[in-house]
Amino acid sequence: MIGIIVVGHGSFSKGFESSIELIAGKQEHYVSLEFPQEMNPDTLGENIREAVENFKSEGHDVLIFTDLLGATPFKYSVEISVEHENVKVLAGTNLAMLLEATLMRHSVDNFADFANSLVATGSSQVGIFDLEALNVDDQEIDDEGGI
Repeated sequence: MIGIIVVGHGSFSKGFESSIELIAGKQEHYVSLEFPQEMNPDTLGENIREAVENFKSEGHDVLIFTDLLGATPFKYSVEISVEHENVKVLAGTNLAMLLEATLMRHSVDNFADFANSLVATGSSQVGIFDLEALNVDDQEIDDEGGI
């Protein structure tokens, strides 16, 4: 199985954890790390390191989902990832890519390909709604359903 760590500024990770639990239930091998304003960045790095090392000691590959490319959570995650095999850091996390990782991580054949597919999923879920582009003059918009 693949261990998942979600880390970002403020309560970024807890919001995702709440959404994942609502959709897919409580997850094993899933860690949310907060980075509140008052936290020293080195403490965040220690927390990431501890989570990675716990997963690696159990024989898991690890995906670290971060908020912003190049920001503090990303930088510390990258530093730690280069010390271990099969630890991938993904930036720009959105719910679609994290949900896919959560649901599909039990049946992964190629860890690197899986990480790349998650980035593709995340990218495909970014867009803008443009009613005029739909040419829906007399059509009703279906607002029923959802997940």
